[in-house]
Amino acid sequence: MPLRDKLGGRSPGDKRDEREELGFVRQPAVRWLSPGLLAKSGVEVVVSGTFGRFADKRELQREAQDGLDYSGADELWVDYLSDTGDGWDATYTMAWLLAQERLEFDGEQLPRGKVLLLGGDQVYPTADPTAYEDRFIGPFSAALPKNPAVIDKPDLYALPGNHDWYDGLTSFLRVFCTGDKRIGDWRTRQRRSYFAVKMPHDWWVWAVDIQLDTYLDDGQLDYFRAQPVKDGDKIILMTAKPAWIKALPGHVDPPSWRYLSYFEERVVRASGGRLVMTITGDIHHYARYEPTGDHAGDAPTRLTAGGGGAYLSGTHTLYPELDLRSLDRDETVTYTREKVYPSAKDSKRLSNGILKLARLNPSFAALLGTLYAVLGVAMLAALDSGAGNLVHNAKTDGFGGFLVGAAGGASLIIAVLLFGGIFGGTDIVPAALVKHRVVVGATKLARLGVSLLHTALHLAIVVLVLWAVINVVGDHPLVIWAVAVVALLAAGAAAGATLFGVFLLAVHKVRGVKAWENANQVFTGQSIPDYKNLVRMRFAADGGLTLYPLGVDRAGRDWKYTPGQAPAPTFTPSGAAPAAHPIDVPLRYDAAGRRAH
Repeated sequence: MPLRDKLGGRSPGDKRDEREELGFVRQPAVRWLSPGLLAKSGVEVVVSGTFGRFADKRELQREAQDGLDYSGADELWVDYLSDTGDGWDATYTMAWLLAQERLEFDGEQLPRGKVLLLGGDQVYPTADPTAYEDRFIGPFSAALPKNPAVIDKPDLYALPGNHDWYDGLTSFLRVFCTGDKRIGDWRTRQRRSYFAVKMPHDWWVWAVDIQLDTYLDDGQLDYFRAQPVKDGDKIILMTAKPAWIKALPGHVDPPSWRYLSYFEERVVRASGGRLVMTITGDIHHYARYEPTGDHAGDAPTRLTAGGGGAYLSGTHTLYPELDLRSLDRDETVTYTREKVYPSAKDSKRLSNGILKLARLNPSFAALLGTLYAVLGVAMLAALDSGAGNLVHNAKTDGFGGFLVGAAGGASLIIAVLLFGGIFGGTDIVPAALVKHRVVVGATKLARLGVSLLHTALHLAIVVLVLWAVINVVGDHPLVIWAVAVVALLAAGAAAGATLFGVFLLAVHKVRGVKAWENANQVFTGQSIPDYKNLVRMRFAADGGLTLYPLGVDRAGRDWKYTPGQAPAPTFTPSGAAPAAHPIDVPLRYDAAGRRAH
């Protein structure tokens, strides 16, 4: 049956037919500033964080997890992908590329991985069975359909991220931890949300489940301590968050870094193994930090590769250097930012796209339009409550009298609430541990000033629209009410949302790395599907390891439905196919796990 190409133009009937035909419904990219989504996500964060303390499913995972062993292979290819399961175009692009027999890296042909490692957040915005079907299982099964002729199936291992935990990990465990299950032609093998996989030539991949930045449970610690690691074995550690990027001098160490540092020191290194690399997603870009200085010899590479399909995160706000303290605070390792993708220049350019907020997030624009209309109605009600009629009270004393008359009780309350929301969301706060009163006071004053200006400009738009409507319509109160509501809805949706984007961008440009949450809002508000990445690894016959970081500048937008052609993909590119290209040098490690420069 034919499928509608434009995901946003499908009727409920189209979606029903698509589910019957495909078994899932292709989803557009998540609009992260959607008011409904913000409210739902906020509730789920609170609920999952609260109940996660009392019902931690990691402590209930006691199933045997043996046989995750590839050490008998002479050579092994492994793929790493993280932060999948957002919009169809980006997610299917990455799944389709992973499913290709080979990808090219500077003329070298890299075969598809025998093992696929998923680094966290397999589904967005929240975890439930339908979301997994539509945003992860469906796209991946369509990219690499089941093929009975293939006996040696590729294996898949997944690590949960915070979004996987929003339903208490229930759906994740059902999808990935029930043993021999198929997702397309990939085969799941794990029985827990964490795992240790033995690779060829004394290499290991350990994946640790940090839940929602909480402590590591005893069952998980016992599992890793029981692994048969020999002195000199090499370990790649997978975690669900780049804890190191916020572990900065002069700041309080975030819990995620304390927990990660503990695991690296007291479990990984205590095993006798060499920690070669810590790799993660969660932040949706590629960034590599390398240790430098006197203590760099045994320090791991720190790699963020969260480009599996979720919205793009900026790279230009990453610190060029990090000074990471060890668990016992007896030494500090300096890390240098060696490579990012997209480039800092491209990232800065892309940040300007938040000025199109009104078009990119129509539901957020509609919220502002509704707020403008409610405020305008409150002002009209205040003007209409005087001795004369609405028009008389608005025009008698000119613009000044109009302002005084419109400032009724309800309109003032709404204005105060608007200021409170803007002030709470303005990311201008003193840095942690800053004690200088002048700096702290100036930062707080700047936040207050920016919030007042932002609020005042929104109020000015509402006032000017009302004043214009009253003067254009003339002495027709009922018409004024009707026209004002429509005009304010339009003004809020267009001018109000654009103004909001202007202030987000302005704070971002001025504050930069000092306003991390603001920088995230600038990119979440755009839901950019491009600049994705994956890492292909080769455990070679000589005992060495090479990582090949690959990027995709533009996700596929046009896919042709080609049913009944398995094992070929269910959807194929219509026009130019998405292309992967090198985004970093090959990262080579010798048989001892040392970086070969």
